[in-house]
Amino acid sequence: MPMRILQYGLILVPAVLYLLMLPLDQEDLYTLYIIIALGLAVCKDFARSRAWYVLLILAEMLWSCWLIAVYGPFMLFLSLSILYVYMYRLEGTSRWLMLGAQLVATNIALHWQYAPPQELLPWFASVPTEPKIPFLEETAGRMVGNLILVLTAALSWQGSRMASSRGQLEQVYDELRSKHYELQDARAQLLLFTKQLEGVAQEEERTRISRQLHDDIGHRLIRTKMMSEAALLTLPLDNEQGTEMVRQIRDQLAASMDDMRSTLHKLRSSSYVSEAYALDLLLEEVGRETGVKTSYEVRGSSRELYPSMQIVLYKNAKEALTNALRHGNASTITVEVEFGEREVCMSVSNDGVIRTEQSARAKPEATQSNRSIAADSSPSGMGHEGMRLRTESIGGRLEIRQAYPYTVTTRLPMMKKADLI
Repeated sequence: MPMRILQYGLILVPAVLYLLMLPLDQEDLYTLYIIIALGLAVCKDFARSRAWYVLLILAEMLWSCWLIAVYGPFMLFLSLSILYVYMYRLEGTSRWLMLGAQLVATNIALHWQYAPPQELLPWFASVPTEPKIPFLEETAGRMVGNLILVLTAALSWQGSRMASSRGQLEQVYDELRSKHYELQDARAQLLLFTKQLEGVAQEEERTRISRQLHDDIGHRLIRTKMMSEAALLTLPLDNEQGTEMVRQIRDQLAASMDDMRSTLHKLRSSSYVSEAYALDLLLEEVGRETGVKTSYEVRGSSRELYPSMQIVLYKNAKEALTNALRHGNASTITVEVEFGEREVCMSVSNDGVIRTEQSARAKPEATQSNRSIAADSSPSGMGHEGMRLRTESIGGRLEIRQAYPYTVTTRLPMMKKADLI
């Protein structure tokens, strides 16, 4: 639609402006010429075949050149209409051949307008012409006309390239949008299939657990009930045998409780795994059993860790606590966990005495100037070596500071979700 508006506008606007300058006795013929130009432009838009389309373009081009020869360079604006159209609609060398033909025809028309041939003088009788026009004025007019045509052709060609690129981008966008819809459908189907699988798995697990409750615990409870009734009848008659039956009932109830505990353990959610390796619960248990003062602190924005990272931190903390109690006789133990942008750091420090490999059998003394040992310095002891190997297995590093307070630091890399996508 914008192309047709510009096309017809380049014909009508200059034609109306030029009409205001014409004498009244020449307006009827001029109007007929403009109507013919509009008719050629409209017929071209309804051409069915490419051959007819090209022929109508040539006809409109020649007619615009005829108007230039009759009415002067001002009619050059009408020829810009057809130039704009074929620069957009034609492709390859066709557009450049059309441009060359229009340049040649326009120069001939300008030359005829300034110096009409003798055999064509009757056609120019209706238009006032000067018999002698300076050569410089003709040259300037032709140069300006050619420059306007070339600039318009360059702008139209650049616009056609941009329109073609835009069309290609829209096509790619449509393809990506269709692929996106396909991915959304596949994702929805996958989620549905996952829910169905989860439902089937849960149903199978419920069936297995109900069967276990019925076959194992249910039968044992029925047997315990029967033994209880027998014990009630036996105790008044035979105290020793009745007591033995009561003991058997106790053992059966204990076995039933173990089975029930195992079943409940299987029914617990995945959060139980995180609770099993919780550092605060470990410190609470150590403090309750040993009487040692413990402290737990979390710094930074805490995030969910992978199970492998939870296990490494938990085992390293447990090993550090054991060493602090067994070898350092510590009275205060502090665990600090710091969440950074790229890593999580756990430090376990204690106020116990420090023993080195050379003074392991001597009386331990706390010191403020002992050297720091990093993960690659191979600290002594199987516990330290186990912590180091465990940490390095998931890409982390272990640091041991033997200066007071004795500190074991575990650093584990932590990737962001954006880095994994």
